[in-house]
Amino acid sequence: MTQRGVAERSKTVRFGVVGLGVAFNFLARNIQGRPHLVLAGACDLRQAALDAFAAQFGGETHRNFEDLCKSPSIDVIYVMTPNSLHREQVTMAAAHGKHVIVDKPMATSLEDCEAMNAAAERNGVILMCGHSHSYGPAVRKMREVVRSGEIGPLRMVNTWHFNDWIYRPRAGWELAPDGGGNLIFNQGAHQVDIIRVIGGGMVRSVRAMTGVWDLARPTEGAYSAFLDFEDGCTATLVYNSYAHFDTAELTEWIGEGPRGPERNAGARQRLAQISVDGEEQSKETWRYGSGRDVPASRTLTHFGLTVVSGEAGDIRQSPTGLYIYGNDGKREIAVEPATNQSNGALENMYEVLHESGKVLRSGRWGQATTEVLLAIMQSAKERREIRLHHQVAGTE
Repeated sequence: MTQRGVAERSKTVRFGVVGLGVAFNFLARNIQGRPHLVLAGACDLRQAALDAFAAQFGGETHRNFEDLCKSPSIDVIYVMTPNSLHREQVTMAAAHGKHVIVDKPMATSLEDCEAMNAAAERNGVILMCGHSHSYGPAVRKMREVVRSGEIGPLRMVNTWHFNDWIYRPRAGWELAPDGGGNLIFNQGAHQVDIIRVIGGGMVRSVRAMTGVWDLARPTEGAYSAFLDFEDGCTATLVYNSYAHFDTAELTEWIGEGPRGPERNAGARQRLAQISVDGEEQSKETWRYGSGRDVPASRTLTHFGLTVVSGEAGDIRQSPTGLYIYGNDGKREIAVEPATNQSNGALENMYEVLHESGKVLRSGRWGQATTEVLLAIMQSAKERREIRLHHQVAGTE
């Protein structure tokens, strides 16, 4: 993305958001100081969220999604609703001539992804996938270093994340695998996008295992996956959300802050103290409009620990950028946190509409990521390698 100051951007893009939930809290905070990105409208079923949006942004509010799509004051619809609603809402927005950003995961089936892409192409609008940590400046800088050839041909990428995700308050659908609620869809999309960006996008096959290790939380809460790229690069993805070890113990120097066993134990204890109905109520307090304070990100945000290996060196994150380990030793390069995963797609949409920029995470890219997620689950179920057929190359 361009690093120009926002003061130089005289044009604006007007966004309408459907789904003022937990993720919107972060978008609302991190869009501050970016006058070229205008939150001009919102749709939600909760009046408290709509009232908060109107008070904070002064935009129009709707309880009916089609009314938001019809608004002449909106250029782009950002779909931030539960996964099962993405297909219907993306196709409706496209039919009304609106460009669309759809939150990760794009969908929970390749059929839905194809329908969404077809709708965008038929109506001549841009479809992007958003809210992925692959928009983070450190991930993009890793890809830039790989493409420069500094560490030689890319051979291997490894990424690990251990935290308390499965024990955070969840809505009912988030613990229902058939409804798209599991760790693979909701967090794996971040890891897969990170790996695909660094590796260039073209995954050949997947071998994986998943885990449901607590029957009180009846959905996948852990997985290990091995990805084989078309060019011979390999990657491992590990995620364990069962709140024992925490990757932040190794990465708190990155700026994530101390978490570790105290945070994890607290997550399990808090969940044990509330009923099923109480969990829904607790999740409600995390959503936009509930008064929850979510500070804007001021430092680099990393999704676990990622190590990139080439024939002539390795890369990992540092507190302010990246460490590069080469034949001549170790050096650090700074990475400016000019954007993050919350507003990355919005910034990219602005660049495409007003600066002749390239679409970074297209609908076809999102479909390819969904294919990897589905392959992880299929491989685990069938205990075999899954070949892929819908992959697309990255644009950076």
